[in-house]
Amino acid sequence: MFLYAFTFTVLHIAAITTGMFDEVTTELGYESYAEKINSIPGVSEHVPMPMNTLVNIGYFVVGIYWFFKFRGDFWGEGFATFSMLYSGIQTARMLAQSQRTAVLDQWITTTTFCHATLWIISSYPEGAAKGTITRMVEKCGSPPVILISFLSYLLAVPFYYGFDVSLALHILVAVRVGYEAVFSPALEAGGKSRAVFARAMVCCVGFVVLKVADLPLREWWTPNCISGHFLSKICDVGQIHYTAQLLWVMKESGKIKQS
Repeated sequence: MFLYAFTFTVLHIAAITTGMFDEVTTELGYESYAEKINSIPGVSEHVPMPMNTLVNIGYFVVGIYWFFKFRGDFWGEGFATFSMLYSGIQTARMLAQSQRTAVLDQWITTTTFCHATLWIISSYPEGAAKGTITRMVEKCGSPPVILISFLSYLLAVPFYYGFDVSLALHILVAVRVGYEAVFSPALEAGGKSRAVFARAMVCCVGFVVLKVADLPLREWWTPNCISGHFLSKICDVGQIHYTAQLLWVMKESGKIKQS
């Protein structure tokens, strides 16, 4: 599964190098972020936005932790691998501030949400009752869903908010499928799984709201280095961790299908 995630990321990079996404709307330049340049004396000489850059270590730490916890699990390993790869992708974006690293960052984000959705759906035992959205996605099949998710980024080419629409749909479907799993008799692990899902939801909301509010928060947020973007990344790492933990709790309950 590590090779699958790695190969899929290479496909993203190959498509981006064609130049077809060079006009896609992205946030470029340090002025797009609330963290001030040289926010930490000494460190900022080498890394202009140290907090927004160093926070990406969290993706790798969480990814490698769950990679070994789900060792041998096709979807679990893949999800953890995407988290580790994203650590490097987001770091490259912060350092390079280039169009193509920004596009890769956006695209891999939707891919990761798609993978989480399919991981949850694949965990249902054979013949188990499923929620409406879960059944709809399952009926399409994993390969078509992955392809649709992959191609959905093309919305960003002709439309200014194309990526935002694509990401919103990925998040909504993932959240709904997770909700249906948590309250499904086939998978739910009692109050523990619901508590983990609630934490994931808090992190998901924080990820979106704090990222959007990054620049507005700067108007009254005094620290130079602690920004909305930085806090949104903390939330993003948190939602990855709690998504994996949710599947782990279900696995420990003995109800989840072993892959």
